[in-house]
Amino acid sequence: MIIFDVSKRETHHPKANYKNLCRRLRSFVKVQVNKERLTSPGRLEDCKLLILGSPKRPFDDDEISALKNYVHKGGSLAIFASECGLQRSPEVSNLNELTRDFGICIENATVVRAMYHKYLHPRQALIQNGIVQPEIGVEKFTPLNNKNARPLPQQNMTRNDAGVNSSMSLSFVYPNGTTLSVQSPAYTLLTSGSTSYPVDCPIGAAWESANVSGKQGRVLVLGSSDIFADSWLDKEENSQLCDVLFRYLLDRGVSFDPSLGRSDFEGRECVPDISSLSALVKPCLLENDPLPQDYRCLLCDDLFGLHNNYVLDVIDLYERLNVPYEPLSLVEPHFECPHPPLRLATHQPRMLDPPSPALELFDLDECFTDVRVRLAQLADRCSDHSNLDEYLQEAAGVLDLDARTVGGESPKHLLHYIGTIIALHRHDECDNARE
Repeated sequence: MIIFDVSKRETHHPKANYKNLCRRLRSFVKVQVNKERLTSPGRLEDCKLLILGSPKRPFDDDEISALKNYVHKGGSLAIFASECGLQRSPEVSNLNELTRDFGICIENATVVRAMYHKYLHPRQALIQNGIVQPEIGVEKFTPLNNKNARPLPQQNMTRNDAGVNSSMSLSFVYPNGTTLSVQSPAYTLLTSGSTSYPVDCPIGAAWESANVSGKQGRVLVLGSSDIFADSWLDKEENSQLCDVLFRYLLDRGVSFDPSLGRSDFEGRECVPDISSLSALVKPCLLENDPLPQDYRCLLCDDLFGLHNNYVLDVIDLYERLNVPYEPLSLVEPHFECPHPPLRLATHQPRMLDPPSPALELFDLDECFTDVRVRLAQLADRCSDHSNLDEYLQEAAGVLDLDARTVGGESPKHLLHYIGTIIALHRHDECDNARE
């Protein structure tokens, strides 16, 4: 039984992008879709092959442990990554945590074709010499439902001095894919070839466990999830490559030699952004004319010249145009000034105001008010008995009575003096009335 996992928001499954692949597998094996956690009891017991089609959510530690135990017990695991699928974010998968123990690491690099050939976009790389395992070229004509290996006819194989060369016997399209880092005990199955960048880097790898009770766990990692998608499965020889790899995963007469897995890959070199350059306008460039053998032909001596050949013709124009021939008069130059003419600025003189007189501030009402009015105002203000001393002192000031006149500064002296004045005044009035 083959199980497609969709519990991690996989972008490729039987209902999206893998419809033709699922139909191809259902012809000889049972296919199911898993929507639950991989750690569910008995979920992977009857599973022969588990497929992860570009998951977008991270796996838990329990799920990673369950997948490793599943492989070590003889199960097969197929992992299809995607381009730029390992950027650190909460919604991106952590496939490297799962594949690192198998010696495979998915890198964040895009495989592009260095030159245009057949497919328009550079990320749709056509690889014609990317097969590392000769068994892939030998088994490419064997149907998927055949359990026995069938050797390729000798007339269809390419030979060289070392024997059969199967690296050019299968061409496939590698769309929107990334590269892998492969270390022992894993081994390389596919490379990017010599016409893609990065040059000759692993794009497909496999790992095999020890044979336990007649079962051997296998892991297949491809850097492109679109290589077997509906729109690319029938391109070139992708379908034949699909048959060979799935026969290997299902243990149907296909096995690879780990010793043939290459490890001597060349170092990477930086190249321009081919994807961005492919979207720019490409003008037609004309070739230059070949240079002459005589270099003197390249010298140009007629760019500038001064002579009097046309002076007579200019003089004849005076007569033809009825213009009197006379010396030119002097034209007075008129220079335009960018600023207005200078004018003297005149302002009216400012006359200073005379300063105010240095007079002390005083109350005019207090000076010219009648004594009786002032005493009445003072009586209204000091109506309380507690202010009697203050009232008497201010009343003395209103009446112009000082301490010398009164004979003392206390209120008693003031009352005694005023009482005496009133008594004398009343006595004088009585005397006048008797007379």
